[in-house]
Amino acid sequence: MAVLFDSFSYRIKEVESGICYDRWHFGKYPELTMPEHLYYLNRVINCLLTHDKIIIRTDSLEEIIDVLGFEAFRLLYERQELVIIDNWWFPAFMIGNENLLFMNMHKSNYYDKVIERINNKYGFQASLFIKQVFEKVTSDSESEEYVYWDHIAQENMYEDFTINNQIRTYLNIESENILDINEKDTWSAVRLCLFERSIVWGSYLQTDEIILEDEAKYYFMQKNNLIPEQTLNDRMNKYLFARNIPNLSLLYYNKIIDIKKIIQVRDHAFGGFYRDWLQSNNYNINELERILLGGNSSSQAEKWFRWGLVSVTGLILPAVGGLAVSLLNEKIPSFSQKIPNIFFDHVLSQVFNTRKNRNALLALK
Repeated sequence: MAVLFDSFSYRIKEVESGICYDRWHFGKYPELTMPEHLYYLNRVINCLLTHDKIIIRTDSLEEIIDVLGFEAFRLLYERQELVIIDNWWFPAFMIGNENLLFMNMHKSNYYDKVIERINNKYGFQASLFIKQVFEKVTSDSESEEYVYWDHIAQENMYEDFTINNQIRTYLNIESENILDINEKDTWSAVRLCLFERSIVWGSYLQTDEIILEDEAKYYFMQKNNLIPEQTLNDRMNKYLFARNIPNLSLLYYNKIIDIKKIIQVRDHAFGGFYRDWLQSNNYNINELERILLGGNSSSQAEKWFRWGLVSVTGLILPAVGGLAVSLLNEKIPSFSQKIPNIFFDHVLSQVFNTRKNRNALLALK
């Protein structure tokens, strides 16, 4: 029940001198704009509501700290709900040489620059903690396995770039050989590298979802001749809106709620039941939408909630897990199919759809 959050990796920028493919070694780290901050914050919060663990690479560590705040990052990391894996490589082009390289990001100079910026932003204790995180990541790194995955991703990218005519046409690629590439095509080559790396790593890590950049979905469409469907992460905003739950990223960004409120929802029994339900239903978005937007509400379930089931289960059901769902299925027919509505109407709404939160948002206008 994990998600590979790989969206930050695509933050490569066009700059005056050309294209900045590497956000750490050269030039200035690209600080998040407010729209970027809200965009990524929305996606991270949705992941926290739908998955047990978020997996990120070391090259995304700095950005997720900027999005959530250091203390929130630290809390999720210590609770093992945020898992950090060694990035291993990043595609780059040599200055003055158009040959493609695959830079090993497992380097001290890269780490040192990140630690220095964390120190400047969040203080010495924060930078010391991040140093320890890097040390643990590198000591746990399965480098040979990572290199194998990356080799597969590179081979797939070569095929995309040189053979797949649909992708070549979509990206308007002119170069015939990845090792003899014109400058214009380097942008496409790097993004194809990142796309294939996301797909391969997500497969080998056996994640239930991969968070890519939006553009990468169209690569997938061209590569597989399929129309990309919206992900669960994309649809969550629709479901929250349908339940009149305020925009959680705006609440968080404006410090109306904090990470403890998100954790409160995750730790609630029905927070766990909802994530289990998603996995047991293979993250079937159509089934979830049918339940949440179909207008079917169980009067018997409502009666149980009036008796105080929600508040009680928040205390006792985590200890019994799946057994609790089985017992409730005996009392309420098809109880497991009611879990999504219960989670949205009696957990999320009670925590976030409050007069205090709405008034605080209105005061910002």
